[in-house]
Parts: sequence; structure tokens; C-alpha cells
Amino acid sequence: MSFKLDFTVEDHIYANRTGNLRAEAVGVVKGEKHFPVFEENRVFKPLTKSKPFSTPLFAYAEVFWSGVINGFFVQAPVYHLAFCRGYEKESGKYYDYGTVSPLSCHKGQHLLNLLEFFRKYPDDRVDIDQYVNYCQMFYDYRDIFESGYFREHRETAEELAMQVLISVLKGDQNYHYENIAFVCDDSGKILGMAPVIDHEFSTYFMFPDKFSRHIYWFDELERSIQGRPVQPGEYDYITNETERHLMEKSAVCLHGNLLYIREHYPEVTDKFLKKLEQFETALEENREQFYLEKNPEYPYYANSMGFMVGKARYKDHDEQKAEEYETQYGGKGKEINFEIINSQIIYEIKKVIWDMKNILIQR
Repeated sequence: MSFKLDFTVEDHIYANRTGNLRAEAVGVVKGEKHFPVFEENRVFKPLTKSKPFSTPLFAYAEVFWSGVINGFFVQAPVYHLAFCRGYEKESGKYYDYGTVSPLSCHKGQHLLNLLEFFRKYPDDRVDIDQYVNYCQMFYDYRDIFESGYFREHRETAEELAMQVLISVLKGDQNYHYENIAFVCDDSGKILGMAPVIDHEFSTYFMFPDKFSRHIYWFDELERSIQGRPVQPGEYDYITNETERHLMEKSAVCLHGNLLYIREHYPEVTDKFLKKLEQFETALEENREQFYLEKNPEYPYYANSMGFMVGKARYKDHDEQKAEEYETQYGGKGKEINFEIINSQIIYEIKKVIWDMKNILIQR
């Protein structure tokens, strides 16, 4: 099949926006976002100065996975690298570079994420009050699938199952319950699952400036897929007890998700495996079409710890700490070597494909 990733940059001016998409974060972390909207309902999503471990590769991950998902798996909004000139000056906490994509729902529709849904419609099988949102965490969806709504709405559950399988493939370290949503009409009636969005926390694209840390988290991804048991004391280095228990659960839960979907949604599993085979064949036969293309107009330096400055300044409102972090973590960081990154990404994706097939294919 003909396939091509597009790493050209769209250039917008903040003052020329047609409006702002007001998005109130409903979840563990409260907040409001006002994303600029341009002609043809294209929404600018900026990289955020306080988002953990954010580098320009977060934007490349959005372009890569939106293109792959839309081209091989399911219909999804396609992202492009973008500038929004003047936005950083206006907002402070956002960069004026990021991505742009079409709106994920139409006029007269709105999104309702899983956290909002289960708060509005409690279910004994989903302990939503115990849910917390951590980046660099994998999430267990078995209780969600067991809820009354998804048991009664098979077609919607199958859409969710496909999205969970795709999230494992892309190594999403932040595929939490606030990232998955229903599309609803003005009356609140659920029309179906919203398309797959938010691909930035893809493991393959993280820590391009810290190779040892990257390898650690890729191993955590493979370990969760394979379901290798947690050994006593393995996560004792995490002093916060709640976080430690979450990490112990995260360490194996992707395996549980895969086994559950294989057992309860065999048609979805077969459909995914066929599409996965097409994707794998394309990777083998023409891997260059999946390479990230360095765009010299777009930032190409990575500083995975630079977010500490933004966190102190814009989330903690501690200017003294921000200045200390600027001394410790400031600077533009390390130039991204796209040749090395491309080889690494393709190699790791192929390993995860093998891991997933080893579990999903019934022998």
C-alpha cells in the first residue's frame, strides 16, 4: 500500500486564530486549556513547558502514530508539526511550537471521557475514586470492560478493545482514563467512541538525550506486555507507597489487557492482527517510509529534564526553585540524532510487534 508520513511544518499566527477551543481538564489534575483554532477547524496543540520529559520528539510521535494508525488500523485525526507564532508570548507556559490536527468531534457534539462517565454513572465494578493519573504508567482496562455499560454495548466495547490494542503497540505510557472518550450529542446521548488521539508519551520517542533511561523504560514496556512477575522488593526504591503499588500493577497490566481482549473479543483480536501484519510487512519492505524526517525549521534539540523549570514556575509558582532548576537543567539540551533515533524506533516497534503476536495468536 502507498503510505507516506508528512513532516512539513504548518505555520500559523496566534492573532489570526478563528477562536479558542476551551477544554477544561476533568480529572485528577484540574485546569483549563485554551487551544487556538484556525480555519477548517484545525486545532493547535502546543508542547507544554511543564509537561514531564517533553521534547520536540513528543510532536514527532503525534505525527508518526496518527499517520500509522490512520493508514493501517482505524480512522483517526492526523497531526502535523506546527508553529503558532505569538502563542508563547501570550501564554507563557506553552511553547509556540507543537502540532495541529482537525477537531475530533463535530458541531453539536462533545466529548465525555471515561473518568467523567463513571463519576456520572457509577458502577460497582469500576472503583473510579481510586483512579489516579500518572504519566509513565500503564493502565488496566479489565474492570472497564467488565462494567455494565460496556457489557451491554458490545460494539462500543469492541471499539475500545481496538484502541487498547493500538495503545500497547505504540507503547503509550500515559493511556489513562481521561484520554479515552465517548462522542455525545447535545442531549448527552452517546454516539460512539471518540477517535484515537494523544500519542506523545510513546515509549519509542522518549529520552532521546538519555539513552540509559530510554532503555529502562522500553524494558518496562516489554515487561508489562510479557507479564514478567514482580519480584519482592523490586520497586522498593519508590518511597511513596501509593505510587509504588501503582507501579507494581503497571508492571504487568498490559499482559492482562491483551489476554482479556484475546479471550473476550476474538473478532477484534483477529482484525487487529491482520492490520498488524500489514504494518509489519510495510516496516520490513520499506522501512524508510517510516523514518522521522528532520525539519530544520522545527526545534531539534532535546532536554528531557527542562520541564522541571516549567513545573516550578507554572505549576508550583515557585520562582526561586525555577531559577535553581534553570541553573541545573537549563539550556536547549542535546541535538537529536535522527539517524540513530530512526533505527532505534523501528527496531523497538518490531520487538513489541513480536511480543504482542506471541500473546495474541492462539497456538
